[in-house]
Parts: sequence; structure tokens; C-alpha cells
Amino acid sequence: MQPDNIMVKAEDISIFQRDAQDEFDNPLPQKPIDDKRTIYLCQNNYGRIVAGDGSIQIVDFDLSVRSKPGQIHTGAIQAETYRAPEVILDVGYSYSADIWSLGVLLWDLLEGDALFLPRLHGLSEYDDESHLGQITALIGPRPRNILSNGQRNSMFYNSNGELRDPGRVPEGLTFDSTIKRISGEEKVQFIRFVERMMKWNPEERDTAKQLLNDPWLEEKSPQD
Repeated sequence: MQPDNIMVKAEDISIFQRDAQDEFDNPLPQKPIDDKRTIYLCQNNYGRIVAGDGSIQIVDFDLSVRSKPGQIHTGAIQAETYRAPEVILDVGYSYSADIWSLGVLLWDLLEGDALFLPRLHGLSEYDDESHLGQITALIGPRPRNILSNGQRNSMFYNSNGELRDPGRVPEGLTFDSTIKRISGEEKVQFIRFVERMMKWNPEERDTAKQLLNDPWLEEKSPQD
């Protein structure tokens, strides 16, 4: 789960009919390319937003798998920065991996930025160990007996269960220090909410049904 896979329902489908008619009457600029195709200027202004029902649609299920309770799957899944620890370490995953992704996603949507930036020395490529280091900074060291049987565990951890490169653990990375958009009790409740999802042990993460009763969901949405 990631922001690109969450679509917001149009508040009024008539805007598409209006847009089509407007394009017919007043075509936007276009440019022929190599006499084979034409590119068009995008229509970005649909007018003022009117109140809708807030419905969303989750899309892009091409890599999703159908699972049964207790069934464990293996392999690389999830967008890199939303990847759960058990996926990084190739321990095997179930529904709780999506709960982890949801926790990261909620932070990203709230702050309008990425919680994790797992890059090595400013390079653009994703780096697994930097990701594990940032997770460690955020929620604490991985308990030695948790996720220790992963196929990739020895790549990142020594025999004592410690990260091979402690320099990958950034200083000062906490929920409290990274959340700027809200404050006070709302911030406290949001952190508690996300902490229910982001735990090293997949079995300790709350289910989607359990999360529905969280106090933070009863609060008003933060204002810009």
C-alpha cells in the first residue's frame, strides 16, 4: 500500500462531462512529435472543490496474493519505503505486513513527506540496511528473538543480533521530532495510533478491525 495506489472518488462526475465539452470548444495547446503522435497540455484546474463523500478506492492489485488465516508467504513485495521488516529480512509475511505499510503511509500523508529515506550516502538507490537502521532509530532495536530466522538476516545482523553497521542508525529520528503538522493531544494520539501498526513483531501489530476503534480516528482531521 502506498499513496499512488489510493484514488479519491470524484465529488461530481459531471466535471468530466464539462471538461470534455470545454476541450471540444476550447482545445488546449498540443504539439506533434515526430509526425507520429501528439502530446497535449494537461487539464489541471477543475474549479473549486465541492464537498464529497470522501470515498476512496484502492487500486493496483497486480502483485497482491490471496491468503488464508495463518498462511505465510515469501518473496519481495511492497514499495521499498513501505516495506515491512519481515519482508526486508525475508522471514515470510502475512496480512500484518500491510498493517506496517499503513502506519508508514498515514505518517507520509499527514506530513506530506517520506518517513523513511533509505539511501546510502546520498545515492538514489534504495538501501535495505539503511532502511533497517532508520526503523531501529524510530521504534528501537529489533528484539534478538524476533525475525531472526530470515533468509537475509545474516546480511544485516551479526551473531549478537546487532546491526553490522551501527552507523546506519540515524540520531534523533523519532515520531515526536518528525511530526510537525499537528501538536498537543492530537499528536500524542496519532503517535499511539501509528505505534500500534509499526512493531518489529508482526504478531503484535493490531488488525485492521482493532484499529477502527482507535481514539485518533474520532478526532477532526488536521487543518492546513
